[in-house]
Amino acid sequence: MQRNLDNTIWECKHKDSDYRLTDEAKADILRMIGKGCRENTKARLARRLELPLSLWERYGIYSRLILKDDGAEYICGQSWNDEMRTLRECILK
Repeated sequence: MQRNLDNTIWECKHKDSDYRLTDEAKADILRMIGKGCRENTKARLARRLELPLSLWERYGIYSRLILKDDGAEYICGQSWNDEMRTLRECILK
């Protein structure tokens, strides 16, 4: 089943869903947005990915992050590097 991160966060906040990111999705997200980052930033990202999605804020860019049973993928609009930086900043807020 595919779902985007933005809708999944909404469901967790408003429908009492207990959905959590799979280990594969966490690894894929960390690999995408952590590329080129320092170890302390990667560690912060990894800790953030462990939090329940009901605690996350919603951002429009999350609708491009597709969660699948076997991981995650991102649908890029314009510039991969810029969008990965924005995604990283949103996750770390």
